[in-house]
Amino acid sequence: MSEPKKPPGALWLFFYGRRRRGFPWLLAWVALGVLVAALSFGLVAGPDLSRAAFPIFFGLLILGAIVFAITAWLRPRKRR
Repeated sequence: MSEPKKPPGALWLFFYGRRRRGFPWLLAWVALGVLVAALSFGLVAGPDLSRAAFPIFFGLLILGAIVFAITAWLRPRKRR
C-alpha cells in the first residue's frame, strides 16, 4: 500500500488557489508602514509622535476605504 499523504503545512494556504502574477504591492506597503511606525519609536519623541499620528492615519484609512467602496459601487463591472 502507498503511504498516507501528509496534511498540508501552514504556508500552503498562502499559495493555494489561482496563480498570481506581478509584485505584491499591498504586502510591500504594509511592510513599509510597519517599518516606519517601528522607526518612529526610535526618535526622541517617538511615542508622542505615534500617539499624534495614529488618529490622522486611522482617519485617512477609513476615508480611503469609503472612497474606494463608493468608486467600486458606481463604476460598472466589465463583462467577460
